Amino acid sequence: MKKICDDTECMARLADGDTGALRNLYERHGRALLRLSLAMCRSRQAAEDLVHDTFVALLRGPHLFDPAQGTAFAYLCGVLRHRISRHFRQQKRWVALDSGENAVVDHEPCPTDEIARNETSAAVRQAMLELPLQHREVIAFCDLEELSYQDVAAILDCPIGTVRSRLHRARALLTLRLASLEAVDLANEPSLVHQGST
Repeated sequence: MKKICDDTECMARLADGDTGALRNLYERHGRALLRLSLAMCRSRQAAEDLVHDTFVALLRGPHLFDPAQGTAFAYLCGVLRHRISRHFRQQKRWVALDSGENAVVDHEPCPTDEIARNETSAAVRQAMLELPLQHREVIAFCDLEELSYQDVAAILDCPIGTVRSRLHRARALLTLRLASLEAVDLANEPSLVHQGST
């Protein structure tokens, strides 16, 4: 039976050339990093590529991790964040909404009682993608992954107070965006009053 190492030990083994430690780290943190990447990107393919690039970067420079600066997961989040920022700089534009084939939507068959929940999730995702990147990332780190303010501050390389203020602003923007999407949906629904008055 193979021994499972903790993150710090895996990082040390990786720095010593044991590439098997990378698999342990990927199995432990790959899904969470993909969730974060999906929260930032409109395309599942781009999100997956950015997570892949994060682990390639780790493989090339495991010695850059300093356990005194934070957890291995926080370090990986920081690497992913830099990859995402570079991706958007190369695109030279903000992420635009994509309701076509590149949109990330779960198409699992679901019973009718889950339709409302799926519509709500899609609306939240749509609203998230319309936020500026700095607001999207702080919501992803704090609300989706429930990282501590201290870890998020280390990832973003800013004071904890900045994390709090960005999160407050991001939640306010998200709430406003969701409200405006809901208003558009209501405006597009046929009016029952007009239907009955003909």
